[in-house]
Parts: sequence; C-alpha cells; structure tokens
Amino acid sequence: MKVILFGATGMVGQGVLRECLLDPGIESVLSVGRSPSGQRHAKLREIIHDNFVDYSRSKRNSQATTPASSVSASPRSA
Repeated sequence: MKVILFGATGMVGQGVLRECLLDPGIESVLSVGRSPSGQRHAKLREIIHDNFVDYSRSKRNSQATTPASSVSASPRSA
C-alpha cells in the first residue's frame, strides 16, 4: 500500500507517520506539509508546500498523483 499523509508534523500526524514507516505492509509514504517532518526513512518522500491556497508554483509529481488508500488515526481492531 502507498500512503499520502497531510500534516505529518502535528500531534496525530507524527504518530500516523511513525506507524506507517514501521508497517511492513506499507511500501511508501508521501508526506505533504508546510515544514519537514524531521524523519529520515527509505519509505518516506516529502513535499514541502507552504501555501495550501496557491498551487500555481507547485511542480507536478508523479508520486502525488498516484491513487492511495486513506489512513485513519483510529486504532486497528484485533
């Protein structure tokens, strides 16, 4: 599974990012945010975008247009 994560530097986003990077079922994580997460991992790619109202200067990124499953912050049921 590939994951696109917005808000990886927030309280919940940090936990979601950590779990995604540890999960062997997730092959890659694309993080989109205003600032870098500070994490370094082979699965992680980051796009830093400081203005979520203006996308005119954004570069097209093939990773960003790849369909991805949504991720919930709720715990998994056993």
